[in-house]
Amino acid sequence: MLDYRLPFSSLYEGFQAAAARWPDKVVVKDDGRDTPYHELENLSRRAGRGLISLGLNAGDRIGIWAVNHTDWIVAGLGNQAAGGVLVPLNTRLRAREVADIIRRANVRVLFCDQGFGDYDFIGAISKEGTPSLRKIVVFGDGPSEGPAIGWGAFLAKADDTPESGLDERIAQTQPDSLADIIFTSGTTGRPKGVPMTHKQSLIACEQQQLCVSEFIDGDVFGEPYPFTHNAGYRAGWQISVLLGVTIIPIRNPDPLKMLELIDREKITYLPSVPLIYQAMLDHPKRAEFDLSSIRSALTGATIVPVKLVERMQETFGVNAVRTGYGLTETAGSVTSTRPGDSARIIAETTGRPLDNLDVKLIDADGCEVATGEAGEIVVRGPQVMTAYFEDPEATAAAFTEDGFLRTGDVGVFDAGENLKITDRIKDMYIVGGFNTYPAEIEQQLSRLEGVAEVAVVGIDDERLGQVGRAFIVCRPGATLDESSVIAWCRDNMANYKAPRVVTFVDSLPRNHTGKIAKTELRAVK
Repeated sequence: MLDYRLPFSSLYEGFQAAAARWPDKVVVKDDGRDTPYHELENLSRRAGRGLISLGLNAGDRIGIWAVNHTDWIVAGLGNQAAGGVLVPLNTRLRAREVADIIRRANVRVLFCDQGFGDYDFIGAISKEGTPSLRKIVVFGDGPSEGPAIGWGAFLAKADDTPESGLDERIAQTQPDSLADIIFTSGTTGRPKGVPMTHKQSLIACEQQQLCVSEFIDGDVFGEPYPFTHNAGYRAGWQISVLLGVTIIPIRNPDPLKMLELIDREKITYLPSVPLIYQAMLDHPKRAEFDLSSIRSALTGATIVPVKLVERMQETFGVNAVRTGYGLTETAGSVTSTRPGDSARIIAETTGRPLDNLDVKLIDADGCEVATGEAGEIVVRGPQVMTAYFEDPEATAAAFTEDGFLRTGDVGVFDAGENLKITDRIKDMYIVGGFNTYPAEIEQQLSRLEGVAEVAVVGIDDERLGQVGRAFIVCRPGATLDESSVIAWCRDNMANYKAPRVVTFVDSLPRNHTGKIAKTELRAVK
C-alpha cells in the first residue's frame, strides 16, 4: 500500500511533497495529454500567482464550474497555493442556481468552461447579479482583457506576482484554514454549504486510503464522478495527487466509452454510481473488452441493489467489489467494506465505520438502539463538518446534544458492526399502521427479471392511509406489466409492502449529483 500518513499543514504542501518524490511520474492522463508531477506543479504555481495578481486574498472564495479535465485540477491546486477557498459548482446547475451560490459564498473568481452541451455558461451567468465576482476565467481560448478572460491570458498574469509572493501564501495556510465549501444537492430544500478545513481534508484522505481505496504503486484511477462532487474532488483527484496515483478524468461516463477506457488504459480503480455499472454490465459489447485490470470496483449510494453487487462480483471478482456509504457532511465516507469481506457483507451491507469515526443508531427519542434494530444513523469524528456555512438554524437541527451529526438515513448494524442502509427517514410511509421503507422494496424488486431500475414512493390511499407506487425502468427486451409485477411482489414480500400501483418509465428523474429525485416522483399523477 502507498504511504497514507499525510503530516502536512495544508493540501498544497502535501502535493508539493508528492511532486518532489515523483517528479517525472505521470499524475494526470487526459485524452492524449499526459501531465507529470513537475509540470503540474509548475502550472499550479502559475495559477496561484495568477490568482494573487487578480487580487485574491487568503481566505477568498474561488468557484469552478466545469467538467472533469486537467486544467480543473490545475485551477484547484492553484487556489490551494494562493490560500483561496474552493467552491465547486456542478455543471448541471443553471446560472440562477450558480449565481445564488456565488452570492452566498462571496465568490471572487469563477473558473468555467464556455458551456455544457448547448448551455452557454458565460452568456447565462452574465445576466445574473453577482456583485462579489471580480473576474471570470474561461478554460480554453478567450480574450486577454475584460470581465471574462481566457485560460492562457490568466496564466500570463502570473508574471505580475513573484514566486516569493506565492511561497508566502503557501506558508501562511494552516491546518485549520478553510479549504473548501461544497454545497449539498438540495434534496431537502435550498442547498446548504459544507465547509471543510485543510486538516479535515487530509484526515479524510488518510481514511480513504486506509479503509476504502488502498492504492498501490502503479494504480490507474478512472474518475467518472464530477470533480464538483466530493467523490470526484476529495476522494478523486485530490487523493490521487497526494499519493502518486495516476488519475484519468472522465467527462462522459458512456457505458461503451467506459468499457473501452478500462481496456485501453488498464484502469485498476474505478468508483461509479450503480446506474453506470448497471449500464456497463448490460451493454451488448461487454464481452469484447478485457476488464481484468480492475482490482477495485467501488460503488455506493444510499441504497445499492444487492442484485447489482452480485453481478459486479461475477464480472470483477468478489474481492474487487467494494461498497460504502457517506455524505458531503462527513467529507465523503462513513462506512466501507474491507478486503477479505465475504460476498454477503459486500452484497448486503455498506461495511464497517471508518477507523476514526463514532457511528451509532438512535431512535426518535435520541436513545441508542440495540444491534439488529433500525435507527437513524448519527456520526461524529474529526472529518465531520462542524457547522453549515452561515446557517445556524440548519446547523442546530443537524446535530444531537452530544455532538453527533444526524444523517437522516436509517440503518441496522449486524453482529459484525456492518451497516445496512434501510432508507431515508423522510422516504418512509405508513401502510395500514405499518412503517414501510421504500429501499427494502426496491432491493426486492431489483431481483425481478427484467427490472433495470426501480424507485418506490408512498401515495395517498383512502383505506390504508398510504400505499406504495413503484416506478420501473425495464431492461432492454424485457416484457413486464403492472399485474405481473404486483403479483410477484405479493409472492415475495409482506402484503403491506407490495406496491399497489406500478408505473413504467424510460428513466428516473435525478438531481445534479445523480440521486433519484423522489419529490418529482411523488408529484406524478
